[in-house]
Amino acid sequence: MATKHEIIGEEWKQRAPELAEWAMNFMVNRKDVWGQYSVLTPNERIKEGRSYKAMTLPRKDMRGDDMVTLDKLTRHFASRHHHKPQIIGLHAKSKDATSLWLGIDIDCHDTDTIAAEDHGRRNLNGAIKWWKEFQQMGYDPLLIDSSGNGGYHLWVLFKDPAPTEDVYALAKSFALKWERNNLDEEPETFPKKVKDGSLGSWFRLPGLHHSNEHYGRVWSGDDWLDNPWLEGHAAIDAIVNCVPGPPPAKTLESDKSPRQSRRSTLKDTVNPENKKTASARKARFQSTGKATICVDLDGVLADRTYTKGKTDFGEPIDGAVDFTHELSEFAEILILTARFSSAKNKQEIDTMEESIRTWLDKHKFSYDEIWTKSAKPPAQAYIDDHGVYCCPAKEGIGAFNTALVATKSLLKVKD
Repeated sequence: MATKHEIIGEEWKQRAPELAEWAMNFMVNRKDVWGQYSVLTPNERIKEGRSYKAMTLPRKDMRGDDMVTLDKLTRHFASRHHHKPQIIGLHAKSKDATSLWLGIDIDCHDTDTIAAEDHGRRNLNGAIKWWKEFQQMGYDPLLIDSSGNGGYHLWVLFKDPAPTEDVYALAKSFALKWERNNLDEEPETFPKKVKDGSLGSWFRLPGLHHSNEHYGRVWSGDDWLDNPWLEGHAAIDAIVNCVPGPPPAKTLESDKSPRQSRRSTLKDTVNPENKKTASARKARFQSTGKATICVDLDGVLADRTYTKGKTDFGEPIDGAVDFTHELSEFAEILILTARFSSAKNKQEIDTMEESIRTWLDKHKFSYDEIWTKSAKPPAQAYIDDHGVYCCPAKEGIGAFNTALVATKSLLKVKD
């Protein structure tokens, strides 16, 4: 009796010609080079400590003769784990520095460790958040469970070739949010930063994993289902019916930030140049359309009891970190604090902001901005342990009495 993996593999094999046509039309930026995974011999596996090696093909002396063809693409999509698979990837930019797509690779290393399950869960939560953000921007993103053990590929297609520097900037604007998404490291983007004379990077096409017995599953978005992942024919239908979107916004300034992980130093994280490019990036991309929620720092996120100075913070209140992660699914989070009211100059404000940012990042809170101005920020809701809800326009005159009781309780006023 055939296993589930074999049945799904047969479905990919049946649809391989259709998938090859799709890839040729929407994914091939250049035909003269491609990436390929080669299966190693048993002796090579022992020596290399892995079952495959990645190569850029063809050799330089053969370029211009051997090309990406429908046959090569078909063999990729028809690959079977035990039948000498021919897994390939496509380059993310053309000779003219244009790109038809962007990809984000959210990888899961050390899959045999105790923490691997938690790593994979956080990867999935972050990937889904970005998938939703791309949808809110008007794209039809493909989120693919690429490895079966916590690794995810996120793809966005464009109707026409777009300048690679613009595509890179869009991908990078998402990848730089890796810490706020509670990832272990900044994911790899495709394309990478444009370099003159470079072939650029290549990204493995959907389908069979190069080392695992796993065919890519596609996120349906129906997260209320017991299994919201599409497999086999359903996954292939989602891929070939993906709607390419408009080109990304023009780049105002090329991003100079290197990839980072939690091993990055604080000095690298708070580099003023990186802060400048992040600000420019925020200005040039359209809003996600989310509501803005203001969350007070002390008393909601940080315990007030043990604070001793302007830049000292209590421990995170139980549940506060997860609370911000859930809020971030549907809202932009703006951190508020009265601490800035005592700042006497810009230097004190900057020092205060950086100390707050360091504390928030250390404890893996989700947030979008720290509000440093004295004016009240515009928002759809304010979450504050000293706040009192009062909305008589909606709830009638009784709202005043409810607010009065709540205020007395807050101030410990006895009747």
